[in-house]
Amino acid sequence: MGRHSRIGSLVRWGLMGGAIGGGLNVVLHAFAAFGLGDPMAGDGGMGFMEIPIFMSFAASVAPGAIAALVYAALERLTSRPSARFLQVSGAFLVVSLLGPLMMQGATTVTVAVLLAMHVIAGVPIMWGVVRGARP
Repeated sequence: MGRHSRIGSLVRWGLMGGAIGGGLNVVLHAFAAFGLGDPMAGDGGMGFMEIPIFMSFAASVAPGAIAALVYAALERLTSRPSARFLQVSGAFLVVSLLGPLMMQGATTVTVAVLLAMHVIAGVPIMWGVVRGARP
C-alpha cells in the first residue's frame, strides 16, 4: 500500500471538481428556474420549500472535500485505492439519486434536474480526487 497522497492535494482537487460541477449546476438550476419557469421546489423532509440557487453550488463543492478524505482512507486500506474509490463513489452516486426520486410535491422537471445535478456534481468530484492522488 506504500506511499500515500498528500491530503491537501486530494482535498484541493476534490474541491476543484466540486466547483466545476457546482458551476455547471448553477447554470442548470438557473435554466430550469428562469428558462423553463420551474419552481425548483419540493418537500425533501423539511417541508415544502424552494431550493435556493446557491445550494446548487454549495451542495456540489462540499462533497468534494469529503470524497478526498474517503480516498485518503482507502489508500490506507487497499492496494487499489482509485478503483475502490470509483466503486464506492459510483455506489454513493446511485444511492443519492433516491433523494430526488422520493421528493414529494416536486414537478417532473425539478426531479429530472435534480437527478442530473447529482451526476453533474459527482463525476467531476470523482475526476478531481483521482487526479489529485499521487501518480
